[in-house]
Amino acid sequence: MIILRDMNEEEFVCYRSLFINEYARDLQANRGYVPEKARIKATESIDTVLTEGVATPANQLWCIQQPDETEEVIGYLWLSITAASAWISDFYIYSNWRSRGLGSLALSEMKRLLTEMGIHEVGLRVAPDNASARALYEKKGFHITGINMSQNLNL
Repeated sequence: MIILRDMNEEEFVCYRSLFINEYARDLQANRGYVPEKARIKATESIDTVLTEGVATPANQLWCIQQPDETEEVIGYLWLSITAASAWISDFYIYSNWRSRGLGSLALSEMKRLLTEMGIHEVGLRVAPDNASARALYEKKGFHITGINMSQNLNL
């Protein structure tokens, strides 16, 4: 079992920093951004969407915890919600908690909660260099619906 609980503002500060660092790394590895531009783009991507932090409408920010480890956050899940669908904007499990099946449990709990909310579809984008995440998503029933492509014109 896993717990997804609402993130508070203090936790959001930590999550925002983590997101910026991780997304900047993704932009460098998969889109060829130089470090400075990657950090700027990552910062803009969270700050322009989550303008009100955890209270931003149409967004759900959850902390991931184990029932017996309620003092420790093991990861985060950020969803953008529109009508009857959701988009996983970010899903992160801390490295020391990976490969234990907790990501799979978190996705199952997410599905349960979204179903209760009347959400009928959930989508996501996975980085091409993240084979373990892709394998997890496929195991949990996600299907490829397209391929994102981009070209950086500022190299």
